[in-house]
Amino acid sequence: MPTVMATPQARALIEELKSEHGTLCIHASGSYGVTVICLKARELRIGARDELIGTVEEVPVFLMTSEVDFWRGSVMILDVGHGIGPGFSLEGPRGLHFTLRKRASPTKRVWDANAILAAGAPPSLPFPETET
Repeated sequence: MPTVMATPQARALIEELKSEHGTLCIHASGSYGVTVICLKARELRIGARDELIGTVEEVPVFLMTSEVDFWRGSVMILDVGHGIGPGFSLEGPRGLHFTLRKRASPTKRVWDANAILAAGAPPSLPFPETET
């Protein structure tokens, strides 16, 4: 099961939204292009394919069951970004959106993207000449 944490900015925004809208619920979906939606609890329909993975400021955080394996053993960090995100999440009218980052477990192999980019382009493979 992944662990859910939140930045101080995300916690503050959740508290603002709770004071304005009441009881909330957060749902995240997508492995690579994660969409995070925060709605009033009564407006978010949780189904059999959604799994409770934790809470932030007493707000339940759900993840699609199909995504749990991708995040397993990782720390999920809820944060806030500027600009309106996808969907109709409650923070959108503020010009903000929730984001979700993944901090890998120390036991998992971690790729260093900067080192990969610094290594340059892969060598070209010889392709047979084609007649045009």
